[in-house]
Amino acid sequence: MDKVAETLTPTVSSISKEDDGPADKQVLIRTTEPERERWKKAAEKEGITLSQFIREVLNKRANELLDCTHPVEFRRWYPWSEFCLKCDSRLR
Repeated sequence: MDKVAETLTPTVSSISKEDDGPADKQVLIRTTEPERERWKKAAEKEGITLSQFIREVLNKRANELLDCTHPVEFRRWYPWSEFCLKCDSRLR
């Protein structure tokens, strides 16, 4: 088994999350070499690939911008819906 393992090339799965399915779409990002190296070092420090690092950072920021993060006291509940009074968004 050890000899077989030595011949294998380790790869990273393309699945970003179990419930999301495969990460099969690409996004082209133009950057400078120093920025790319800095991002790569940060990803290595986290123990993940650069692609995973970029996805996590962008998803976190998208959640901040698109999903309501206000406390519960700013919400109003109705039997048919829930609203945030701070950002006027319908939550369900």
